[in-house]
Amino acid sequence: MARLRLLAPLALGAVGLLAACNNYRVSVLYPSEGGGNIFVERPQAAIYVAEPVDVRPSADREGRGMIVTLHFPSDDKLDVPATGIVRRALLQDLATTKVAKLVSNPELADYVLDTQLLRMTTTQRRRGGAFAIPLMAGVALGTLGTLDVSAEHGFKLGIAGAVLGTLIPGPNLVGGLVEMHLELKDRVTGEVVWESVCTGSYEKSKSLGLSAREDKKLAEEFLPRALKKANACAIGQIYQVLQQRAQPAAGATSQPAAGS
Repeated sequence: MARLRLLAPLALGAVGLLAACNNYRVSVLYPSEGGGNIFVERPQAAIYVAEPVDVRPSADREGRGMIVTLHFPSDDKLDVPATGIVRRALLQDLATTKVAKLVSNPELADYVLDTQLLRMTTTQRRRGGAFAIPLMAGVALGTLGTLDVSAEHGFKLGIAGAVLGTLIPGPNLVGGLVEMHLELKDRVTGEVVWESVCTGSYEKSKSLGLSAREDKKLAEEFLPRALKKANACAIGQIYQVLQQRAQPAAGATSQPAAGS
């Protein structure tokens, strides 16, 4: 029983170490398309991708939540600002799919792509089972201590069991979310030729201990997938718009002259 008396401080120390290990930096490694032209017949328009504007809610920026629902990472955990991550991903997908020519000088562009970043966060939702595991572990050890020694000893063992139970993996729902409002403008006239809200989400069940904070690992797994889905929405629509705007000019040159 002497060994059991040591469980409580050891468990509390383990939880403290886990909390201390929450100092991290997130690198969003955006996946490529794998090479090759996605669109065979592509418009020859030139696009300048402007720096996105960050209008996310404070929960996304600050990384809130502690018990049931957690939002992460906070902006100070990102190795690149959120707007930089989004712009880099848009440039990569536009370049890889060859939807249009990319230019670094807006004066050389036919169109300017403006983006507002509405949401970008990873969410971890702990389900009821995640809380039930520490409770059951506490009851089990507490009952053992009561039968073997006394109610007071059983209470202490129950606390130790509950703390240790937080290290046992339980059910969690983890999801990445990226939402953007995009506008494609004619550089010369300023006309908005296309706008849309594109949302990408990726969710998956994960077994994680109640005291586990795997924010870095989860963010680096879920955010790139969510961003890829949001970009797929945007790139497909931009391609269609540029094709449609190129068709009238092509049709006008192919019509025969009047009276011929």
